[in-house]
Amino acid sequence: MKLAIIGASPGQYYLCRKAREMGVETLCFAWEKGAVCRDLVDKFYPISITEEDEILRICRQERIDGVVSNASDKTSELVAFIAEEMHLHGTRRSVIRATRDKTFTREISQHIEGLTPIRYYDYEGGPPGFFPCVIKPVPGAGKRGVSFVDSEKEFREAIRYAEAEPHRAILVEEYIRGREVSVETISYEGQHHVIQITDKETTGAPHFLELAHHQPSTVPPEIHDTICRVIPRLLSAVGFENGAAHTELKIDGKNIYLIEINARGGGDEISNRLVELSTGYDYVRGMIEVALGIFKAPATEGKRYSGVYYLCEQTAGRIPFFKSATGKPWLVEMTMDFDTPTLSSATKNRERNGFMVYQSDHKIEEGD
Repeated sequence: MKLAIIGASPGQYYLCRKAREMGVETLCFAWEKGAVCRDLVDKFYPISITEEDEILRICRQERIDGVVSNASDKTSELVAFIAEEMHLHGTRRSVIRATRDKTFTREISQHIEGLTPIRYYDYEGGPPGFFPCVIKPVPGAGKRGVSFVDSEKEFREAIRYAEAEPHRAILVEEYIRGREVSVETISYEGQHHVIQITDKETTGAPHFLELAHHQPSTVPPEIHDTICRVIPRLLSAVGFENGAAHTELKIDGKNIYLIEINARGGGDEISNRLVELSTGYDYVRGMIEVALGIFKAPATEGKRYSGVYYLCEQTAGRIPFFKSATGKPWLVEMTMDFDTPTLSSATKNRERNGFMVYQSDHKIEEGD
């Protein structure tokens, strides 16, 4: 079988490696600069992912059996376009675009039983309608342009911050207190499977930078069960059909609020590493099987714990924890140059300095 992989960034590395393990012939389309996957694929095409028609022409010429990417909003639309044009397993491009429209997903979520509605409006100028609130670009990911606001001065600053993003449409929504989780799913022909729920640590206001993720979530059993019922309804309501999705929620008591739907696997090592480490289910293989139309219903193997910690200026206190982790049996990978002590004062996920992945029979806490 023949698989097209869109993008060659670190997010696609595990797809390329897994496809090779499966004996699947691979074509990869990406800029040559920074293409970490180049040596893992059978054919590499150094072409911008904006060259949609040319990539489609090559895919038709090569008679591919599937097309896939992961953990990237930039590539997910192109995957959908090629799959739709070639009648392969994918989700329609219009649906991918709709899930990135936070106003659309907010409206859909108001009508899903089990989700608590959130006040919101599209910003068109003027003073805020309520405090506290969150300002965010309507399309966007990775916490880019997102701010917490609790005064008119902060509101004006947050609007300028959001307007600096490429897309200027802005959503103002009620700030919800509570814990953050994400839901990792895989879908095939409209059937949705909840694989794992992830606990998230962030800086909180104003920019909600993600500092750690842990699996499995420690939400109460009744909340876990509700999430497993609600998320398939939500994905069906927005028209999502095939592939991985990463849906972010907030939990406050018994209330479950939708934050956003991402029509791709979770970044921050969640889909590429943590899910398999905690469940035993080969999530990346599942994405490839969906794309090729050979998907098998997922099976998990007991429960283990996995997670990732990030370093930046806000988590400088973790440096001794990172240094002491070397040689520990639970350490899976660590990327951090301790000879370069300067840490970024990050406001976006991409500005963090290093990370550490773990797997254990218990949640690894700082100090373990």
